[in-house]
Amino acid sequence: MKKFKAVCFDMDGTLITNTNSVEYVCQLNGKGKEVKEVELKEERNEISWIEADYIKAKFFTGLETKRIDEEFQEHIKVISNIEKTLEELRKNDIQSILVTAGPIQVGKVLGKMYKFDEIFGSLYEVNNVFFTGKILGHLGDSGKVESLNKFCSENNIELEEVVAIGDSASDIKVFEKSGKSIAINYSDKLIGKADVYIRTNDLFDVVEHIIG
Repeated sequence: MKKFKAVCFDMDGTLITNTNSVEYVCQLNGKGKEVKEVELKEERNEISWIEADYIKAKFFTGLETKRIDEEFQEHIKVISNIEKTLEELRKNDIQSILVTAGPIQVGKVLGKMYKFDEIFGSLYEVNNVFFTGKILGHLGDSGKVESLNKFCSENNIELEEVVAIGDSASDIKVFEKSGKSIAINYSDKLIGKADVYIRTNDLFDVVEHIIG
């Protein structure tokens, strides 16, 4: 099996299993009903997922950023064995990065919790520790590729030496650029786009497809 040097993990639906990062922040700010209405429009293809994120960002307005960290474990469920998986990758000199189109503020909480080597996410504006309701830089699917390219360039890693792990259409471009792609608990939009398909509650199941 090819020797890989890095694994690029998506966050929402891949590591976070019971909600998504944008919805989580909206719910913290008492906007659960409003965010569901926007998501229904998304599902009906009335708006794109990126357009939806800009609408949902307004529901962040006035929320203090520290609540994301303080209430994370109360509201968020993650796939089992993230820590064990990353430890096994480290033993094999494989770096782990988190690349999400969700808010970097949520990504950093999860990233620090499990000691990811680097974290990339969309930049939601904060003024004096409160969200303003604006997005300064949304990664989207192209931004996820740009983030991966940046990491690889800075760490002398070729894209062919990266394994990408994700669950949705926003991961397709990263899959296309990476040496190997693993679709985990995937949406139908990923069928035919990945090298490996897994449905599991245990992240450690990906290890055999990375290390062998």
